[in-house]
Amino acid sequence: MRRYGGRVRIRLFDPAANPRFDDLPWSIPLARWDHPRLVDLPAGLHRNVVRFVEYDGQFYALKELPLRLARREFRLLRTMNEGGLPVVAAVALVDRRGDDSAVLITRFLHDAVPFRHVFRERTDLDVVEVLIESMATLLARLHTAGFYWGDCSLSNALFRRDDAHLTGYALDTETGELHEQISDGQRSADLDGAIVNIAGGLADLAAAGELPDGLDPFEVAPRVGEAYTAIWNELHGESTYDAAAPADLTRRLARLHDLGFGVREAVITQSDEPGLFVFRPAEITDGHHRSELHRLTGILARENQARRLLEHIERHRAATEDRLGRIVPLELAAHQWLSEVFDPVIASVPPGAVSILERPQLLLDVLEVHGEAAAPTDDLLRTADRVIADVIARRRTVEAR
Repeated sequence: MRRYGGRVRIRLFDPAANPRFDDLPWSIPLARWDHPRLVDLPAGLHRNVVRFVEYDGQFYALKELPLRLARREFRLLRTMNEGGLPVVAAVALVDRRGDDSAVLITRFLHDAVPFRHVFRERTDLDVVEVLIESMATLLARLHTAGFYWGDCSLSNALFRRDDAHLTGYALDTETGELHEQISDGQRSADLDGAIVNIAGGLADLAAAGELPDGLDPFEVAPRVGEAYTAIWNELHGESTYDAAAPADLTRRLARLHDLGFGVREAVITQSDEPGLFVFRPAEITDGHHRSELHRLTGILARENQARRLLEHIERHRAATEDRLGRIVPLELAAHQWLSEVFDPVIASVPPGAVSILERPQLLLDVLEVHGEAAAPTDDLLRTADRVIADVIARRRTVEAR
């Protein structure tokens, strides 16, 4: 019989930014909680008990699991959080509860949903294609950082809208291992397991009648492996270019940027063929567009959102140069775009809706409806009012289900 009670200990990360969690009934099994802070939020399938609590508008996920696994996952997540990897943020570990269990507390990802909800809510996307891209990219990002997941599946990930894409985040990582560099054998094993698990997750959807007609889960899942291999080769493979006309190298770097990666260090060696060189990335950086957008504007966005916003800034810059008849520095154009486009739209959001609307995605939605052509701020704000009202209405409809 499980024994609860004793002097509970809460290991809290960053007490100035996170709640203390000392008002929760830690001596009671998580499944039996009846507390005013508990909230119902979309959750995937879990092998452990998971509950959600709210503090001042921020939600937190509480997962009860064996003490050894909880301590291991907390340390692993904290290391990965500090490295900026796509995983949930660990904020506390609660142990000494009178038995061998502990509770891992992570910050809930706002605007992130389990894969089952993606099929229900994202009717504007080719969800299967986007999920394939998202899972392949997530696994490649984690492997590049040296993380062996060991339990990659659709149920162990959350997905956030990222322009016309989805950004995936690893959710359950207690089976994972972080290495300085992952081996080809580990990558292969992780990928094989992911394909099997993804096929199973899609098969569950098909059995529930939630998978689009005509899609075979066991044909779709291997495409994640194909997409992963293509991404991995782009990130780490060798390519040749002509030193006198290095267009092939320029295109290789552009493809990496399109994937959201940059090359901090590369190795270039002379080929056996005269005039040809071999290029191989040696150190990859993640979040190429995110970093550039933040440098120019201070805006924090996801990778594909950042790419689209940077495109808008470039168009704003070109329109300004045409109007003035002179070259405008990118930094100046970004500052003008902030004051003339971004800030007015965000300022038009009703105070009560600020916490439920994501600023980068909201602006992209407004600009998509408004069109690419430059227009007076008044016209832009009228469009923003319509889009904001529509987004709020759709959000309330989803929450009411």
